[in-house]
Amino acid sequence: MQKRKRFYVALAIYAVLAVLVWVTMEDVPLPVGNGQVGVRSLTLIVLALFAVRTVLHFRAEQIRDDQDEGEVSS
Repeated sequence: MQKRKRFYVALAIYAVLAVLVWVTMEDVPLPVGNGQVGVRSLTLIVLALFAVRTVLHFRAEQIRDDQDEGEVSS
């Protein structure tokens, strides 16, 4: 159960960071390729990537634990 609690704490921290980014940063445009991307948007995208990576890692650990339990009981 410890892993699940750490997972939810991590997601909550990502949410708090996203709110802080939204409140404190200005959406100043940066030239990227042929268009422009805001600094705030870029930062939120990076945070979202970390959050997705955390979710995928947590899910992979769950699958590995389920497979290990299946091998031990067999």
